[in-house]
This record gives sequence, structure tokens and C-alpha cells, in this order.
Amino acid sequence: MRLLTNRYTKRLLFIIVAILLNIATIIFADFKIQGELKFQYEIKADEEDVYQLFFSTDGTWNESNSIKLEYKQPGNLKKLSYIIPKNTKYIRIDLGTRIKELEMSNISIDYLWKSININSNSLQKSDEKNHIEFINNSNEIIHIKSNGNDPYIVINLEKNGVLKLIQTDKILSILFKILSTVGINVLLLIFIKKSTGIKQLGLEVLSSRKLIWKLSKNDFKTKYAGSYLGITWAFVQPIVTILVYWFVFQIGFKSAPVKDFPFVLWLVAGLVPWFFFSEAVMNATNSMIEYSYLVKKIVFKISVLPIVKVISSLFINLFFIGFTILLFMAYGYIPDLYTIQIIYYTICLVILVLAITYGTCSIIVFFKDLGQIVNIFMQVGMWMTPIMWSYEMIPEHWQWILKVNPMYYIVQGYRDSLIHKVWFWERTNQTIYFWIIVSIIFGIGALTFKRLKVHFADVL
Repeated sequence: MRLLTNRYTKRLLFIIVAILLNIATIIFADFKIQGELKFQYEIKADEEDVYQLFFSTDGTWNESNSIKLEYKQPGNLKKLSYIIPKNTKYIRIDLGTRIKELEMSNISIDYLWKSININSNSLQKSDEKNHIEFINNSNEIIHIKSNGNDPYIVINLEKNGVLKLIQTDKILSILFKILSTVGINVLLLIFIKKSTGIKQLGLEVLSSRKLIWKLSKNDFKTKYAGSYLGITWAFVQPIVTILVYWFVFQIGFKSAPVKDFPFVLWLVAGLVPWFFFSEAVMNATNSMIEYSYLVKKIVFKISVLPIVKVISSLFINLFFIGFTILLFMAYGYIPDLYTIQIIYYTICLVILVLAITYGTCSIIVFFKDLGQIVNIFMQVGMWMTPIMWSYEMIPEHWQWILKVNPMYYIVQGYRDSLIHKVWFWERTNQTIYFWIIVSIIFGIGALTFKRLKVHFADVL
């Protein structure tokens, strides 16, 4: 009877957790596209000139909210394209300062894969203010004559269907909520079905915590045993690497500050978590091969070996976190409450590494080439995260490709803690996505480990 009661209690708790997770996903999960509008038109004029576009949300014009493009080929048709914010409601096109006649055609706005044409009849002009003598429409070509003082045209984007153009955001947001909810429920069902194996793995790790700590310290010490400098080499190599990157980018390429922030600090904030990730993944992947003499012992719980390697690598990472904070202080950036977030992102990093390596350490026993494949992925991943360059350098509609990588969340988190001063719960979508991906990877890795571990001793 007591066993039956415990079973129903667990089911009730599980149902409550499932309901809360679904409610939280529906409320907080959102899909926000960072895309911008592309306003463009073709122009043909009889004089060279500069065409300036102002964009505004309330109909007021500010020089800081403007873009200038040059027209240098009189008599030739040229397309001028302006990238403007998505919330733009009004556009003003200044037609230069010279007396001239010109033709405008194919006025349109693009957003993602959709495009709308601007009706020429919607162009607003005032003869008294903007010095345009006449505007004639003929076959979708707008003929304009200006006296060269301050000619301009105003376009109301709301009246030209721009709101319908960006309704894609709402549709994608709803789809994202639905997919997130479905994904969470699928994960919960998988957890129920495979919970025995995952729970057994967790209990093995928990019961062996003292052994894990002892083996981790021993692994860290023996790695550099026999050399004159000993464990000093563990810290020298990453520091030298940082100095090399700093010299190449700061001195050689003369990299400018990132948003007025010293480049070396921005670089170090991204390199520190990556150094740990790269070393921990490689070491934990090879843990079964390196400790093959323990794997062959029947009484030894081999599930602790990847954790031993991860904790051994964590010692160096903790040192470099301290080194990074001291470096920031040397530049005058004093730690604050946001800095505490590094603890959270370090925990995320450890769990991500374990999620990956429970699968890789199982497969490499049977497929030795996996070690080389992982090494290549580490090299490519360092440039794809990105660490030594800002993701803002690529067009916004392609930035999501980089954000799919879970390491992006962690590297950005370190920079949020030290530079941008953003709490992790302010990045709701990325946080939800990260933990869903890690849960999936961890589940696959744990099940792979459980299925293959019985054959390790035979192969090794």
C-alpha cells in the first residue's frame, strides 16, 4: 500500500511539473526575429548627387537616423538600397541639392523572404516646403523635377502594408511556442520511458562523489608528473595562446574596440569558456581508453570517468576565471553582481560537456577515428561560436545559424556577466533553447552509454 501511494505521489508531482513547464513555455517562450527592412528603389538622373534617406517612428527627422548613398552615373539607372529598423513607420527621401530632373521606379520594401511594392500615388510632397516643382506618374515611373534647394519625398509605410509584411513575426512566434511545448512534452515522455537508466546513472555518480573528487585531483596532478615545472604547464599554455591571439588581432590586425570596449577583454571573456570546453570534451571523450585498466574491473563504476576528466579540466578553468576578473580590474572594470552569473554559466558548461561526452566516450571505444573527428569539430567550432569576432558582423537574418550552437549561449553568457551586464533570465528564448538541447543531448548520451558499456571490457 505504501509503495502504491509513493508511485501515485510521484506521478502527481510529475504531472504538476509538466503543467508548470508548459505554462512557463507558453508565457515566456518567444521567437523574435532580428531582421531589418530593406527599402530600395531605382533612380535615373541627369546629375550626380547624394541621396539621403531618413527613417522615423513618429514623423520627426534626425540626422543620426539617416543613411546617405551616392549616385555617380548620370543618365544611367541605378538601384539604391537602404537597411532600416523594423519599427520604421515613416521614410523621407532627400533627393540631393542640385537642380535636376530624375526618374524613380520599382520602389519596394523587403523583409525576410517577402516583398511589397510602394504605390507611387502614396508619395507625399509639398510644393511650398520641399522644393519639388512637379511629380508625374507614367507606367510606374515617377518623373520628378527639383530646383535643388531641399527636395524630398515622404512615405508612410503603415499605409503601404509594412505592418502586414512583418506579421510573419507573430506567426513564427506562435509556431515557436507550439514547437517548444511539443518538444518539452516529448522530452518528458522520453524521460518517463527511459528514466530507469538515467536515474541509475545519476545514483552511481552521486554515491561515488568522494571517489570522483579523489580521482579528479589525482588526474590533474599526474597529467604533468615528470616535468620540471609540473602543473605550471597547465596554466602556461592557455596564457601563451591568449597572448598570441591578442598580439595577432590587437597589434597585427589592429582590431578596434568592440562597442567601445577593450578588444583584449572582450576576447578573453570568450576564450576562457572555450578553452575549458575544448580540453574537457577531448579528455572526457578519451576517458574510457585512458582508464582502460579500470574499465576492465567488474566492481568499478565506469560512469564516473567522464566526470573525473571534466572536473580535472575545471581546476584550470577556475584559475582562468580568476585571471580574467583580475585582468578586468586592471583595466578599471570592477566586479559587480552580474559577475556572479559566471557560476551559472560554468555549471551550464560542465553539464553541456558531460551531455556530449557520455556519448562520445562510449562510441570512441569502438570507433577510434572519432577522436580525430572531435578534434576537427573543436577547430571549426572555435570560429563558428564566434569567439574572436562578433556575430554582429554578419547580416542579422543569418545570425540564428550561430545561435543554434549551444556554446554561443555560454560564451555570450560570460560576456553578459563581465561586459554587457545582462541577466541570464533576460535571454528567455536562448535559455529555454539551451536547456532543451542539453537535455536531448544528455538523454541520448546517457542511453548510448548504458547500451554500450557492457561491451567496453571486451573491446579494450
